Amino acid sequence: MRCLIIHNLRSGPRSDEIFAFAHALAQAGDEVVMRFIGDGMEPDEATRDVRTFDRVVASGGDGTVANVLDCLRDTHVPALVFPSGTANLFFNNIGNSPEIAALAAACRAGRTAPVDMGELFWLGDDGRTERHGFTIIAGSGFDATIMEKAAPAKRDIGEIAYFLSALSTLEPEVAHFSIEHDGVTEELDGISCMVGNTAVIQNGINLFPDCRMNDGLLDIAIIEPVGLVQLLPTALAAVIDPVGKGLGRPQFTMFQAREVLVRCTPSLGMQFDGELVDNHAGTFGARVLPRCLDLIVDDLSPLAHEA
Repeated sequence: MRCLIIHNLRSGPRSDEIFAFAHALAQAGDEVVMRFIGDGMEPDEATRDVRTFDRVVASGGDGTVANVLDCLRDTHVPALVFPSGTANLFFNNIGNSPEIAALAAACRAGRTAPVDMGELFWLGDDGRTERHGFTIIAGSGFDATIMEKAAPAKRDIGEIAYFLSALSTLEPEVAHFSIEHDGVTEELDGISCMVGNTAVIQNGINLFPDCRMNDGLLDIAIIEPVGLVQLLPTALAAVIDPVGKGLGRPQFTMFQAREVLVRCTPSLGMQFDGELVDNHAGTFGARVLPRCLDLIVDDLSPLAHEA
């Protein structure tokens, strides 16, 4: 077996565990290649010959994983996500066992499930359209503000950086969102517009109750124009009903679409999978890329039991 491991050395507190994984994976006759992305190598360079490998492992935080998987779309090389980051939300959505030996066994077995990605696009400062794939959530508003404030501290203090960032934004800025999706236009005010490919965040809370990563749809949510304290009903509903099928998500307006165009006035910044986008135009689009990835799953993953 030829396996390519792509790792971000600057990822979160589990960064060194990828070396134990490589040791657990390797057997006589295997070729395991490790490439380290960062200032010296970008994901597109690290994946240039990906079709020559039997397996690919994307190791890092959610941003790193999104960058690597974006380069793997439509190659259909079996890909394993290894959780080396701060939150590892995409890994949690997949549902594989986090144990190193179990991940190595799953990688060798190579059982896969086809899943979607989202694709974000926006107009760059030079007037050209830019794009990037995302695996979890892209959006504008309160979520982007939290990511921006948490960025300097998340490597040192982990997920608590996001919590502290939210607490420091008691009165999120309100914007008007004009949202075009599948021939319909919605006009809504809110503090955030989020477009989700997957939905489970910290503590197993599902932001978008009907969201699945293999349904060929994106889930769009606009949070009502309220302050942080006024979001308490939604927070309580999420704690009491993490799946969201009973109480739903109060203060969220939600719908599904294959493609969406969002205009935000004023511009509230943008992010995808925790990575900030340098764009202040206030306009972005997103579409689903159906089943463009073949993710390696084990028996614990819900994806392993879906048709």
